[in-house]
Amino acid sequence: MNLLQNAPIASGRRMQWVCGAEVVDEALAVAAELARSYGIGVDLWRIDDWAGMAQDGIACERRWREGDGAAVGSRFERLMALTQGPILAITRGPRDGPEMLRAFAPAGRRYLSLTGSDVDALLATALRLDVETDIEWAKLSAI
Repeated sequence: MNLLQNAPIASGRRMQWVCGAEVVDEALAVAAELARSYGIGVDLWRIDDWAGMAQDGIACERRWREGDGAAVGSRFERLMALTQGPILAITRGPRDGPEMLRAFAPAGRRYLSLTGSDVDALLATALRLDVETDIEWAKLSAI
């Protein structure tokens, strides 16, 4: 998994997009629109091997369960822990790839996968995810 783009927006709302190679160009275009029109920054990550990333997480979890470490500490979790905002996993492939990584998202982070022809609604989905995240933060702040 490689970081292709840091969000051009230094502060404000931010998202992490983990994209299959086949949707990178489309995701970059939508991310630019989000920044330009809505002030939402997107850090865009490319992933070439969904299953390999999930297998790394499973191996880390197995070691953790056997007492080797205080936390699972998968590569996906370590990379995402250094970032801000909800995580949107995007691929035209089957849903099982991104869904395998859900278990290794940092605790408390929103995680949504967008697959197949649903990718055509990327802009609308990203805007909805941003609003839902704002609502959740407002509820937590009121406590």
